[in-house]
Amino acid sequence: MKDNFVSEATIRKRDRTATETSILLAAIQVFAKKGYDAANTKDIAKLANANEALIFRYFGNKKGLLEAILTRSEDIKRDNSLSSRSYKNSKNYQDLEASIQYSISRKCKDFKDAEDFMKVAVSRIILDPEVSRIIQKKIYTKALPEFIAELEKFKKAGKIDPKANLKSAAYAISSLAFALGFMGQCVYKIPPSEIQATIKEVARIFRKGLEPEPAKKKSK
Repeated sequence: MKDNFVSEATIRKRDRTATETSILLAAIQVFAKKGYDAANTKDIAKLANANEALIFRYFGNKKGLLEAILTRSEDIKRDNSLSSRSYKNSKNYQDLEASIQYSISRKCKDFKDAEDFMKVAVSRIILDPEVSRIIQKKIYTKALPEFIAELEKFKKAGKIDPKANLKSAAYAISSLAFALGFMGQCVYKIPPSEIQATIKEVARIFRKGLEPEPAKKKSK
């Protein structure tokens, strides 16, 4: 009986996860097409092939949907069967410059793939202090720590100066990723070739700035 109960509970959890993912993916499309104010939960539920009541049960309201999309983007990509293959192919670089270049390029791709939605989301972040605080919390509790951990790996390997402030470096690189990924690509429409050339040069500059002093002297 206990095994059956666990099995049923697991199935229910999977069903809820799948439903939540469908709702969030639908919300991204509706927000991108109609904008935040014009979007409604009925359209989202219809596109997700889900009961509208589940939106309120799982996310509370429309703002809760937007917040979930912004704070659970990696989970959405992982749970979405169409994206799971690329999600699993995350690379583990041993070279600092290549790692920085890959990290910025990946973020830029995410911004480009969700260009219309990001325009809606960024405007909402600017206009709504509550949403802004939630995003700020995500940056400081999830995004930055993950990137700091990546830099810490290179610091332990002796490829980053022991005196380097990894939090400041991670924040600077993340800010540049947003500037290139959203402002550069989505707002200013800078050609992809220029974006990639800039990412490559930025990664080189950061690598030179972060490497230990002896290595800097040798490179002169």
